Amino acid sequence: MKKKMLAMGIWAALCIQGTLSSHCQMPCGIYHDEMVYDQIDQYVETMYKGATILAESKFATPKERNEFIRWVTLKENNSNELADLITTYFLQQKIKPGEDDTVKRLTSAHKLLFLLMQIKQNTSRSFVDEFADEWDKFKLMFHVEGYECQVDLLKQRKREQAKQPQTGAINNNHDHDHDHERHDHDHAETKP
Repeated sequence: MKKKMLAMGIWAALCIQGTLSSHCQMPCGIYHDEMVYDQIDQYVETMYKGATILAESKFATPKERNEFIRWVTLKENNSNELADLITTYFLQQKIKPGEDDTVKRLTSAHKLLFLLMQIKQNTSRSFVDEFADEWDKFKLMFHVEGYECQVDLLKQRKREQAKQPQTGAINNNHDHDHDHERHDHDHAETKP
């Protein structure tokens, strides 16, 4: 009984003080670089789509106005979550004081955090583009062997599928590969 009371007392003291210490912000095995990279890549995709919708829609109907509010809320919440992720994962764990590239990494992380604030405050896609460019530079500073962005892989698969000949497609009897929908030259039809 005394051991149980002592253990509960120690646990309560640690919880009250908030001084549980570990070598990193997150317990080992919780986060992986690839998962964090994919999450940030997905954020870029989502914010670009949101900025596009916010810039192009007139929001004239109640449904459109509701969509506007939802996109603004999503932009706000996702930007805050991403700022927390960059802070807890990169600033508190990955960027180590005194390493050769610490200043470069800190400057880039600060730019990302600043751009997140710009994305929240604006609807311009230019801030999302600037964030994406800086993010591409930033993640190269933490190169992980074999990392492949899942969003990029999905885009690549879609491009490859689009290049695949469709069954039942019209054969224009020519032997060069390109998109038949968009090109600026005529094809002479050959008759059998």
